[in-house]
Amino acid sequence: MDGDRPFKDRSPLYEGAHQGIQWCIYQSPLSSVLNGYARIPDGVEIDVDTLDVHGGITYGFGICSGGWIGFDTAHTGDHWDVEYLRSRVGVHVSPAGIAYQERGRSMWSGNDWERVWTVEKLRAECERLCEQIATVATRSVGVPREGNQ
Repeated sequence: MDGDRPFKDRSPLYEGAHQGIQWCIYQSPLSSVLNGYARIPDGVEIDVDTLDVHGGITYGFGICSGGWIGFDTAHTGDHWDVEYLRSRVGVHVSPAGIAYQERGRSMWSGNDWERVWTVEKLRAECERLCEQIATVATRSVGVPREGNQ
């Protein structure tokens, strides 16, 4: 990627592009969960409330023009397996993050909106967001839709 990222002082755990739209994944410093982000191309305006993404856009609001927007995986019913984060992703999970996951999991009730996250599921949701941005970008300024990267 070109160094344009939502958080200048931290590197993403994962990054790429889908349909010509940049995406990346960062770990939340508070809850230790992973969150997804996608970049709206310069010159493109999107009302982020019209985007269909898990839990809604929580990084950015209203009409966004160019720049990064994102969503989190820290809603009621969201769960990350702590051992998965440590071994598969290789990230540190703070004691607060462990407590957060244990508390959240204890409230599960078997609803269909409850979700155990993996990097693959999060990346798929990032790519779904990229597809929506690419559709708006193509309609608004004719930005070419490139293949997956």
